[in-house]
Amino acid sequence: MSITMTDLLPFSSQLIAQAKNANCRHLVVLAGDLAWGTESANSFTSGYPSYFWAGENAPENADSLSIKKAKKLLGQETDCLVFNAHNGFDADAFGAISGTVIGGGLLLLLVPSCWFDATLTQLPFIQRLVRLLSAPDVLLIQQSDTCLPDLPPSYLAENDYQDLRFSCLTQEQTLAVEAIKKVVTGHRKRPLVLTADRGRGKSSALGIAAASLMTERRIRIGVTSPSFANVNTLFTRAAEVLGIDYKQEKSLSFESSDMVFFAPDTLLTTLPGIDFLIVDEAAAIPAPLLSQMLTHYNRVAFASTIHGYEGTGRGFAIKFRQQLDLKTPQWRQLSITQPIRWAINDPLEKWVFSALLLDTDVIPSHCLSTKASSEITYRTVPTKELIVDEVLLSSLFGLLINAHYQTSPNDISQLLDDANIQLLVAELKNDSTQAASIVGCCLVSLEGGFASDLAQQVMLGKRRVKGHLLAQSVAAHIGILQGATQHCARILRIAVHPFLQQQGIGSSLVGFTQEWASQQGLDYIGTSFAAAPELVSFWRKAGFLPIRLGVTKDASSGAHSLLAVQPISDAAQFWLQCAVSLFSANFLSQRVEQFNKLENELFISLFQYSSAQLDISTYMPLPLSFRDLQLNCYCQGGLGYDLAIASIESWLSEWVTSDDFIHDPTAALAVVKVLQKQSWDTVVAQFSLPSRKHAEHALRSYITQHYQSSL
Repeated sequence: MSITMTDLLPFSSQLIAQAKNANCRHLVVLAGDLAWGTESANSFTSGYPSYFWAGENAPENADSLSIKKAKKLLGQETDCLVFNAHNGFDADAFGAISGTVIGGGLLLLLVPSCWFDATLTQLPFIQRLVRLLSAPDVLLIQQSDTCLPDLPPSYLAENDYQDLRFSCLTQEQTLAVEAIKKVVTGHRKRPLVLTADRGRGKSSALGIAAASLMTERRIRIGVTSPSFANVNTLFTRAAEVLGIDYKQEKSLSFESSDMVFFAPDTLLTTLPGIDFLIVDEAAAIPAPLLSQMLTHYNRVAFASTIHGYEGTGRGFAIKFRQQLDLKTPQWRQLSITQPIRWAINDPLEKWVFSALLLDTDVIPSHCLSTKASSEITYRTVPTKELIVDEVLLSSLFGLLINAHYQTSPNDISQLLDDANIQLLVAELKNDSTQAASIVGCCLVSLEGGFASDLAQQVMLGKRRVKGHLLAQSVAAHIGILQGATQHCARILRIAVHPFLQQQGIGSSLVGFTQEWASQQGLDYIGTSFAAAPELVSFWRKAGFLPIRLGVTKDASSGAHSLLAVQPISDAAQFWLQCAVSLFSANFLSQRVEQFNKLENELFISLFQYSSAQLDISTYMPLPLSFRDLQLNCYCQGGLGYDLAIASIESWLSEWVTSDDFIHDPTAALAVVKVLQKQSWDTVVAQFSLPSRKHAEHALRSYITQHYQSSL
């Protein structure tokens, strides 16, 4: 006999009452088929005025959103949340929306009963999750159970703090409001960096401070964030303090003051005149954009979630500190640690932090020996070792979070579940315990090995295989088929403990990865990274040659992505010189149009590299065989103008001076665009075309017709 709905109703009522009295939140796991889970969830959701359903198969009366759109809930609050994991567990989404549940609320996690069936083999990430779902903080209710779990201990929440000036709920929040205001009332060029975990009242503090300033002086406040949803709480709280109506507008006005939201790119494009800039969720904004904001505005408050769903908070604090020290050495930092939306030691927060490794950190420097880097050992770590060793997994993830903005909870499942992901580490033994600590790591993805027909379709842009970024980029963005048919490895992430950096550990780790790739019989290895002079130098010294620079900037890093490769086999060496020559020729052509705004030091570095490869002092042209490789791909519908510009320009220069050339409107279009480097907008207007797409089609058709006829 299993648990009935009659059993669940009194249990849920007592649990909700206890949660509200303690202002805490609980995770309730309902393991069974979806119909049973939905019915059981109703026993809990009926105890709240409203609830939210995340995932598929939501009941008709529920406010719901798909898992893919879960991040739209950021900035909102709910009493009760149902997370349907029957179609899979998305760690990013779970981490994002768990913070929307307020104190006294429940998060109901619906999972299939097979997760807990010991006779079935689950993916490693689910194996780990099941182990964590058996923790004391979790209320696990299974369809096959005959009795309910014990209710958690009950206690009363206490908070007797009073703030008559700002109506803040904790002393830390009051100090935060004062610090935010001081950015405006104090000396210029002394920005504030405000960090907090979710639920600490950070956004409310920003809103309270903004409203206070608007009542005291004539001021124009600019607010920016990755999306307006991130600052909804800020605007709502400011409107409450000012006593004005607010209906999700992107601006507030009070007497002679106003506060306006700007998207980050709009802010830096228009550079509006503002007296004070608030940057919320700064960790999710590329560092180069934050640096520009710091340059253009004298009074700035940066705020960020430390252990947010992006997993970027501490990486932001570490990386951005360098710019702050350089440009505004008198900047200040403040953290809010005490929660407001729920009680201290909240059970749900504790479990989420543990399961998603949001509170992990690198090994403290005092726990590391000062041995020379030559005494560090290197090895590969199998997935099965990470599953059973939570300390090992946590220390590894701590390195990644501190080194990379992009690290997120979903990276845990990728690391554990993806058979193509390989982990190579640098370890240092502790002098006293002889236990080894991970001080460096390299994540590698095995790619390529496509059949020839699939590789051909990839090269022409007709197919896209999930993953395989390196292999597909060589084929589709350069036009080299072997890049997809050969076997390769892409270095996804490389990180070294901050205390041990600049000691050659990173270079040695790359060297170990090269040896490993050779032992695996791979043809080549490569990496894609945000192009910066110091990174270009690092990878060049490691023997990696640039073969592609992204034409547009990456949205997350705010920089162009550079693809660099090192050959392992003779077969890869055969096409590498072709890729290097094509890159160099293209860059020398692209510098006028696509890369005319590239950062100066980076431009010079790549210009010197490209010039040396082609030996432009002797005017060595692009080899015809390399040119024909790209032109053939271009004429078949692959590549594109930006990717094949050098080959197109080389051929057209010869064609225009040949006896067979005939001047007609399409020939004129080709000359105007390719040889005179006019913008697409100019070409579209001059030749009365509907759009850039039509202009690109006309150019491709013209080159295809005359190039093929000239063969």
